[in-house]
Amino acid sequence: MGIFIGKHGRSDSFVGRFDPTNPSDIREYELVKAVVRSVNSSSKRKFRVCKRGRKPIYGYVWGGNPKGGIKNAKLWDVYIYKKSLPYNVEMQLNIISNWPEE
Repeated sequence: MGIFIGKHGRSDSFVGRFDPTNPSDIREYELVKAVVRSVNSSSKRKFRVCKRGRKPIYGYVWGGNPKGGIKNAKLWDVYIYKKSLPYNVEMQLNIISNWPEE
């Protein structure tokens, strides 16, 4: 498992599926977090890493979440999402990026 490269039927934000008991997968997950941290330090647009628990050991609660949260999950699906910005900051970024070059 780990970082997935290729065509899939998931979200465009999907990075891969990780096994928390596999040291190789944990290293790849830490690599994803480090890359996002590096991009965030040098860019105005910020991103966040989100992990979702999959295949729970003790079943699901109402709504589809694993009982016991992420600790109960056998696998993690990892996504990278854009962080939401306040409206005025978003508008300033759009104005700056759409400004005609002279």
